[in-house]
Amino acid sequence: MKNYRLRAIAMLTAITCASCGDWLYLIALNLMVYEQADQAAAAVAILYMIKPAAGLLMNSWAGSIIDRLDNRKLMILLYAIRIFGIAGMIIATSLWQIYVLVFFVAAAGAIFEPASLPYITGLIHKRHWQKFNSYRAIADGSGFVLGPAAAGILVGAGSVEVALGANILLLLAAVSICIALPSVKVSLEERTEKGWLKVWRKDWRLVTAFSKKFVMLTLLLLLFSCITVMTAAVDSMEVAFTAEAIGLSESAYGLLVSIAGIGFISGSVLLTIISRHFRSIQLLSYGGAGGALGYILFAYSQSFLPASVGVFLLSGALAFANAGYMTYMQEHIPIEKMGRMMSMYQSIESILIIVMTAVLAVINQLTDVAAAVQIGCLIMLSLTVVLILISKNAPVRGEA
Repeated sequence: MKNYRLRAIAMLTAITCASCGDWLYLIALNLMVYEQADQAAAAVAILYMIKPAAGLLMNSWAGSIIDRLDNRKLMILLYAIRIFGIAGMIIATSLWQIYVLVFFVAAAGAIFEPASLPYITGLIHKRHWQKFNSYRAIADGSGFVLGPAAAGILVGAGSVEVALGANILLLLAAVSICIALPSVKVSLEERTEKGWLKVWRKDWRLVTAFSKKFVMLTLLLLLFSCITVMTAAVDSMEVAFTAEAIGLSESAYGLLVSIAGIGFISGSVLLTIISRHFRSIQLLSYGGAGGALGYILFAYSQSFLPASVGVFLLSGALAFANAGYMTYMQEHIPIEKMGRMMSMYQSIESILIIVMTAVLAVINQLTDVAAAVQIGCLIMLSLTVVLILISKNAPVRGEA
């Protein structure tokens, strides 16, 4: 693929296929485990603990590999692991086999994001990073909308195994595109020390030194990570909140999820139109603020209408925030260090997700689900205010 525009379109197509597949996988897997465990909700809850646990185990050291390997080849390998893992789930005969395979798929997914961003950063010209990330938001949003709809049709007309098979086909399409794309020339760091433990320690020192040198950059990225943590913690209580606090039926909740998908797509389309008028730090801070306000509106809703407005606003705003976050990292973190920086920050994020999800669960037990969600959203709003204040003194492109 020598044509630059064609390479960018191909990468976006691969992201769309993978995003649709992720939603197919999530819904089909939940249903499969629920059926295997004789409709035990606790068995499904374990799935939501496996992903952050896998992220915690993998991200603490994966960056050391990511920055020393060809990212495209690593992405192909990770796609293959996910494909074989999902294929194994289709023929698995027990619940523990499914859990083991889910762990391997989650581990591959945890490494994939910090491996793909350096590759995309090298593949796309610097002047097009923000524009590409705007279109990437549409690709992710398409998966958010099309994935659950396809899962409903495939599970309804066939079975969860059919839905997982469709996910495999989408991942095969994505990996085929990766194989066709060129490798990106990056000055890979040589491994000088003997033994991975010494390499790992050296890389942690590198990340720590970089973080201390660029304190403002580090603070901004960690603040946004904390906001992401709070969204994950609040989202873990979403189903219970809509049923108990707002009193929505399952069909009304399904409609609410569809509205969230429409909001994300709408925000993504708007982003592609106006992104050139904003800097990445503005997209990050304004998007974070809009998302926090949407969560607050949702948390204090007592009926369907304000809740739907809240999820529409928060979904659309998060499209801005995510694009701003990715572009800001691309602008300020050297590509040869990006894998280590992302991986190690995400290992911290995984710990915080587990802790905050547990904290909100305890608050839920002591009070009720509405209070837990409202406290989580107020914490998110407070973090966003701090983020906006700090962003006014944030380094501009190229300073870090």
